[in-house]
Amino acid sequence: MLTKKILVIPAVVGVLALGGAGLAAATSTTGATSAANAAYNCSAAPYPEIDLAGCGLKNHNLVGAHLATADLANADLQGADLQQAHLTGANLTGMAMADSNLKDADLTDSTLDNATLNGTNLDDAYLNNADLNNADLNNADLTGADLYGAHLAGADLTGANLTGANLTGANLTGANLTGANLTNAFWSDTTCPDGTNSKKDGGTCDGHLSA
Repeated sequence: MLTKKILVIPAVVGVLALGGAGLAAATSTTGATSAANAAYNCSAAPYPEIDLAGCGLKNHNLVGAHLATADLANADLQGADLQQAHLTGANLTGMAMADSNLKDADLTDSTLDNATLNGTNLDDAYLNNADLNNADLNNADLTGADLYGAHLAGADLTGANLTGANLTGANLTGANLTGANLTNAFWSDTTCPDGTNSKKDGGTCDGHLSA
């Protein structure tokens, strides 16, 4: 007689215990990378290096989740609460995260190429050296965000709030900053949208915001 094998994910010290449905109701939205992914990873408690690629995590509570170097490519995290989440080095390529809450989240060295983050709260988020090339950050709240060395080439920052954001060493080549709030934004060795450097533009990208 055949017996069903049950995979048990061991508890990880410090892993967030999700309330309510947690990740249990999560589903694969794009066809998970493997049968195992579809079977258990989409419903697993978050832990570093977890494979959640293509999973549906819309409106989930992931406050303080430990997802360093996790694979969240093409996942649906629209409306998810990721306050203070640890996403260092995570793969967020093509991820849908519209209207999510990433306040105080750590996305250092993460990859967000072509991610959709319009309307997302990134207030005081750490995005040091994050790869945000061609990301949709339309109307995103980046107040006080640390974008040191961030790659924002071709990013859509239309209407984004970058008040007090640190743009030291950031690359904004070709980025769309139409209507963005740049009050007290910090420019230093920043590559402006028109390809010039703030060091040669009087220490600012003002006047060099059009590609």
